[in-house]
Amino acid sequence: MQSAVNVLQTFGRPIERDRVDGGNALSGSTVNYVMATFESAVDVDNIRSRQCFACGGKPSSGVGEHVFPKWLQTRFDLFDERLTLQNGTLIPYRALTVSCCAKCNNGFLSGIESKVQTIIERGTVDGDPDVLSLGRWMSKIFVGILVKETALLLDRKDPSLGHIMAADFIGEFANCQLILQSARKPTLFCSLHGKFPFSLFWYRIDTERGFDISTDIVGQSIAMRLGALGIIFVNDGGLQLNAGVDGPFGLQGLTVTPLQFNELAARVHTKASLRDATHSYANSETPEHLTIEQQDVHPYTSTILAGGEMQVFEPWNSEMFAVRASRITRLDESVFLDPVTRHEMTLLTNLITSKPSDFEQCA
Repeated sequence: MQSAVNVLQTFGRPIERDRVDGGNALSGSTVNYVMATFESAVDVDNIRSRQCFACGGKPSSGVGEHVFPKWLQTRFDLFDERLTLQNGTLIPYRALTVSCCAKCNNGFLSGIESKVQTIIERGTVDGDPDVLSLGRWMSKIFVGILVKETALLLDRKDPSLGHIMAADFIGEFANCQLILQSARKPTLFCSLHGKFPFSLFWYRIDTERGFDISTDIVGQSIAMRLGALGIIFVNDGGLQLNAGVDGPFGLQGLTVTPLQFNELAARVHTKASLRDATHSYANSETPEHLTIEQQDVHPYTSTILAGGEMQVFEPWNSEMFAVRASRITRLDESVFLDPVTRHEMTLLTNLITSKPSDFEQCA
């Protein structure tokens, strides 16, 4: 009988592990099991001890893995630009590195980077393989930023306050790590809402210059404007695809301005933070293949909507959206929410040619 590993998960967090045969696939074997590597990578002790962020093994010497690869920093002149961390401090992109072993760095991570570099230079997303490559890459960047924050003090003047990010919080993003790890071997995705267990929307930008990034830790979403291509990723198992397969107002793939892209990012971030459900998974693995299978949607609350279905997103919040949009676009909140009527407004009017999708609705 062929060895296999089964894992039951709730939104990427392992809650039970079992074997379907009597062998030992997770230790003492020459077979490389992705699920074993995944669990090592998200192990709290490995994160705290600065092991390889991608496999949990001994890291190589040197600066480690650049969370934002050198080719990207060169392409958008980011080396001396700075990223704002969760505690409000700034870090140069060139200094944003995490511990990594040579095998991961030069192996499957390099393969992901090569594919994504081609997509970004092309400026368009052509089919499911590109979506998967971008999902893996965005997962790598999201996890990399968070892992870096587990190594940086919240306040260098008062080390007793601990680090910016607690190591055990990385477990909340375990599904990102699993999406990343799926690049190690052929993977079958069995998802409830789309082809893959994440939401990803892309847009053409009307300029080939410029770089922007925004994140929402609560909603587990990240958006990047990469020259002529804008990408928004949500670690939500694909729930936002139910609210609108082509994102807010069904505009995916259209050409937008940088400001319009930032508004779209704010809308996705807001929706992500209103998520009211998670998923259970039944993943399995053989020496040759990995299967990531969503089983059910599990609402956090017991709210029943008018149609009788369970709520998976809290009702849309225009004030929350206006605050996020103002922060990302650097425009006043009144641009997105009329201060007198409290009616929501948009920079996307010229692109909205039909009735808006259900994206902003509570279902």
